[in-house]
This record gives sequence, C-alpha cells and structure tokens, in this order.
Amino acid sequence: MRTLRITALFAAAAFVACQKAETPEQMAARRRAESDSAMTAITALAAAYGQHFSAGHADSVAAMYAADANLMAPNMPTVRGRDSIRTALQGFFTQVHGATLVIRPQHVSAEGNGAVDLGRWVMTGPGMPADSGKYLATWTRKDGSWRMVNDIWNSDLPPMPMAAAAPARHH
Repeated sequence: MRTLRITALFAAAAFVACQKAETPEQMAARRRAESDSAMTAITALAAAYGQHFSAGHADSVAAMYAADANLMAPNMPTVRGRDSIRTALQGFFTQVHGATLVIRPQHVSAEGNGAVDLGRWVMTGPGMPADSGKYLATWTRKDGSWRMVNDIWNSDLPPMPMAAAAPARHH
C-alpha cells in the first residue's frame, strides 16, 4: 500500500511537471501575447493619464500609480508613494496650468503581472515652450488593473545654460 502511494505521488508530480514545461517557442508566443495585451491596456491608460493631466486632475493621475510607486521627474528628488505623487502633481499643475500632455507608448514588454513601457511624450501649453521627450515606466497588474510602479522621464530639449538656471549674484 505504501509503495502504491509513493508511486501515485511521483506520477502526480511528473504530470504537474509536464504540464508546466514550456518549449522556447511556446514561451516566446506567451510573452508576445502578454506583451500585446499589456500594450493595449497601457496605451489606453496613457491616453487617460494625458487627459487627466491636461485637465489638472491630480487625484485621477495619482490613482494610476501603485501605492508604493516612485515618480522620478527631472531636476528633483524621487517622489515615493501615491499620496506624495498626488502632492507633487498638484504643485506641478500650478506651474504648467493649461498644459496639454500626450503620451504614446512605443514598446511594452510584459510577463505575468509585470510590464515595462517605453515611449514618447509631448507637452504644449500657453506661455511655455513646446517640450517632448522619452519615458520609461514599470507597471504591475493586481486584481486585473495595471498600476505604475516606477515612472521616469526626461526632455529632448537641450539643458538650460547654467547662467540662465542660477540667479544672478550681487556683490
């Protein structure tokens, strides 16, 4: 009887192992399908992000981030956590009031509940020079919803000259 149990246990383990084994071709096909699905979802989220950002809705934009997300904007320290991101966005919106942001994912690579999104952005607005650049974001899917975990971007504009960036000193 004991031998029968051990044999049944090994047979069950072998069956499970065979069920989980993927060929390289199957793995590539699965990753393509996961990436295509994530690209569709993240492209829709990017459009919504741009709309909420352009409308100055910090709460709606911040809701697109994971609770423990990192926002790594140029020329400032990393902002950690959704609540801090919301506060940083509110401050940013006072500086770029009326700006329009368009985000275009170019490549999304996903596996399981994680994705990496590489894309371009363009921002225009009254009283500000048009700006554009690139971004890299990591996403996680929880309970069927994608949320940004890390968000970093930079501009394609040349850096501001140091003399223009620093206030003049009077002796």
